[in-house]
Amino acid sequence: MRLNRISLSLPVALLAAVCALAQKPQSINGAAAAGEMSFSYKFENPRFDIRLIEIDLNSTGAGELRFLRGTSDDILDCKVKLLPATIARIRNLFEASGFLASDADYQDKKDFSHLGWITLGARQGTRERKARFNYTTNVHLRELEDIFRGIASQEISLFDIDNAQRYQPLDLPKQLEMLENDLRLERITEPARVLAALNEIAGDDTQPLIARNHAKRIIEAIQKGKFRSPMKK
Repeated sequence: MRLNRISLSLPVALLAAVCALAQKPQSINGAAAAGEMSFSYKFENPRFDIRLIEIDLNSTGAGELRFLRGTSDDILDCKVKLLPATIARIRNLFEASGFLASDADYQDKKDFSHLGWITLGARQGTRERKARFNYTTNVHLRELEDIFRGIASQEISLFDIDNAQRYQPLDLPKQLEMLENDLRLERITEPARVLAALNEIAGDDTQPLIARNHAKRIIEAIQKGKFRSPMKK
């Protein structure tokens, strides 16, 4: 907080209180108020090409995504900034499930560990909890799982598209095809999030014509609302 021209006529006690508020330390993720929530997601499956995904978000939807691909141990990462409606939905689902106040075991009797393990986490003030499962019947956690996986899909797609634009233009049509397939299957949480990258491709004469035309078709489909998000209305 920046103090601007505090009047010298303020009572000493009030001035001290204002200064104390200005100097209040904030957490690394930017959440200062005790009532704000931060969230985390982790996916693990050593059999998959992308064998590890981690997402950390603060109360505003800003955060970071990290992942491991193939046999490499190099951690790839990118910054994340969700739309207000998305982070609001995440917060509402955690609250509706009573996640922080509960000690419920969300793992169902069915074992789908071959498809990977999910760990969801939330923190609010001094309260923090993480829950690990490979399959759950809890409707709130299942939607959270879909939302976070959709966030991972869109951000990794944008990461790969950016790399293709910079270093492998001939790979760009394949990346766009994969993105469109994920959009059709409702695996992208925020279809509007990818519009900026697609518009850049569509207007870049240095990119392959097939990629530019494909980007334009995806943009038109998104603008017409043809692709649905895994978030429930």
